[in-house]
Amino acid sequence: MKNNKKIILALVIATATTTIFPTAHAAEEIKEPEAAIIETNEEATSETNHEAIDYSADNVFNFQDDEVTFPKNEANVREADGTNKFNRATETERDSFGEDQNVDNIDPEVAKKLEETNGEYGKKDGKYANHNLESITTPIKNIVVNNGKNENEIAITWFATGDVTESKLVFDGKEYEPVRARKTGDKNGYSTYTAIVNITPGKTYTYYVQTGSYKSETYTLQTKALGKNNEFSIAYFGDPQIGSGDSVWDKKGLNKNTQAKVDQDKVDFGKSIEKARKLDPHFYLSMGDNVEIANLEGEYDYFLDNDLYKERVFSSVVGNHETYVNDKDGHSQRNTVFADHFYLPNESKLGSISKVNEDGTAYYIPGDYYYSYGDTLFINLNSNVIDSKEHEAFIKDAIEKATKERGKNFSWKVVSFHHAPYSTATHTSDKDILQRRHELVKIFNENGIDLVLNGHDHIYTRTGQMIAGEQAMSFEEAYGTDSKDENAGIKEGYSETYNNRIYKNGKVIVDGIKLDYDKKEVTNPRGTLFLTMSTSAGSKFYNPIGEDQWFVVRSLDDRSQLFSRLSFAQNKFNLTTMDPEGKIVDTYTINKTDDFIENPTMNDKKVDKTKLENYITEAKSFKVVEDEENVKLYQDALDRANEVLNSEYTSQEEIDSAIEVLETRLSDIKFTEKGEEGPKAPKAPKENKNLKKTSKKVESEKSSKKSSNPKTGVASLASVYATLALASAGVFASKKNK
Repeated sequence: MKNNKKIILALVIATATTTIFPTAHAAEEIKEPEAAIIETNEEATSETNHEAIDYSADNVFNFQDDEVTFPKNEANVREADGTNKFNRATETERDSFGEDQNVDNIDPEVAKKLEETNGEYGKKDGKYANHNLESITTPIKNIVVNNGKNENEIAITWFATGDVTESKLVFDGKEYEPVRARKTGDKNGYSTYTAIVNITPGKTYTYYVQTGSYKSETYTLQTKALGKNNEFSIAYFGDPQIGSGDSVWDKKGLNKNTQAKVDQDKVDFGKSIEKARKLDPHFYLSMGDNVEIANLEGEYDYFLDNDLYKERVFSSVVGNHETYVNDKDGHSQRNTVFADHFYLPNESKLGSISKVNEDGTAYYIPGDYYYSYGDTLFINLNSNVIDSKEHEAFIKDAIEKATKERGKNFSWKVVSFHHAPYSTATHTSDKDILQRRHELVKIFNENGIDLVLNGHDHIYTRTGQMIAGEQAMSFEEAYGTDSKDENAGIKEGYSETYNNRIYKNGKVIVDGIKLDYDKKEVTNPRGTLFLTMSTSAGSKFYNPIGEDQWFVVRSLDDRSQLFSRLSFAQNKFNLTTMDPEGKIVDTYTINKTDDFIENPTMNDKKVDKTKLENYITEAKSFKVVEDEENVKLYQDALDRANEVLNSEYTSQEEIDSAIEVLETRLSDIKFTEKGEEGPKAPKAPKENKNLKKTSKKVESEKSSKKSSNPKTGVASLASVYATLALASAGVFASKKNK
């Protein structure tokens, strides 16, 4: 690609529409001759009117593993002690950073079977791989207790063989007919069933499932009552991804999608589950990517082969690996796996993906859904659908309905989805991630979202309190890396590592403004907190490429399994992150007063757009060289600034930053002369005494106004930049977070 095309691409990354899947929405709309579908749904959730977007399905089946072969993973080679890894400055308390901790702790049973089969047990595409994975074949399996619409309701989902109409739940001595029953794509002929039950939190219940004459074991469900001030806690897991793998595991003879790797991941995830259960949370929440390939039923069988799912309440969001199927060698393309295994309360058509496959089978990924618990509203998105307007419509609709039903504001609003907008491993600069970062943060701010929970990037990250807005920063200030470092990947003014352009004034433009409270405990903060969880099963780790980025407060690449205990009470949120041994690696607390809960915008600053408006007006007076690319860059710079100016929801920080961002974008534009003195300078905004002045170096360029090339009529870049810089002198703060 030519350099000029790279420049245009870099500018439109954040607003480009990345298309992934087709969307026809509800599962019931899929015509599937071989599947009997019997559903008795509660009243369907109505959504805000929104025109759905169709997604391209080119890569649904022929997907490429996005982690193992991703170039940025392979670029960061480790030394034996791990000390040669990129961007390690945040981890000052450790002397070395070794390889994945559980790779050297292979389960004895797995090691024994590898030896007995001469390695075949873990061989890629071998006798124990892919669709040859061992499946559980009992008449009833995969029992999961899911969240209902609030803490007083649960849903129990199970798989059973036999006629689709023959299964029932017996809970606390009472029979419950399924509200949902249909055939699945499980190769052993299972159907899926869901029954909804009202409960009294704090009580212990016994239940079993019966299909035909076969009755399951009797299980005990322990529920928990809300504590003082409606306090409750959850265990927050990241990407178990049972059956995944990479070159580190390959060297040990445990390739992905093999029985050896599935067995090992089940054992390792069990360690996190065991520790989490000792903390006795009210329910458990996974960030998706529960397995490597959705339609390898052996992987989901082993993921769910733990008493946790039968004895406690569990919830999950959809990951990108829930969309992957293996249809090689004539296997079915059907994928209704996530919907078959989990009940999603208040599920919406918004965010769903549905279509009929080429082989006539169903492809359905559920949409966004929500539930409440205590004083907290949990909003869960299918981030495989990248259309932020679709998710925004759902978020607004969910908040409105849930708040109306509750009769007052929620203390906490939490959004969970798989693809992390702010993370520090190799996904941090993916184009689709940059788009989510640009679009979603403002939506979350505007709707009062306190906390965002994510997975996907397999390194633990906690941001500061983030508000929406672009910033112009030096490369090192933005990414914690010297632009001359080979890891920055800069070629012809473009960083391939971070997918970002370096402008002629030496700055980059990034999305998101960190409010630096510089504390482990804050009260009534502005902005939204973002958390990215490491893999809680330790099934695969990624290399860090940005642990010192501008948004980071805490990043942990210690190659170990992690999970968090999140506690919510009426006026307090607390985060405690730990490993399976209980070693605490991060804590954070947010307090809220009653006044702040009732009026979440009470601390928002009054905004003044005058300086930005004046700067845009003056910038419009310049005459640009009539080159198609140059004109597009100029118009894009003005459009981005006007987007902030005309936004109904913004902050003073975003407005002030927009001036510097416009200045940075204009630094690359070629302008024509206006007489002997060059372009007319915009009137400088009055100095903001609370912000730092621009550098003396920029001010010293004031005299460079005349064209350096009078024959072409093109003003020198230095003179135009100096003029623009002076126009905004005194307005721009150094955005460096200390």
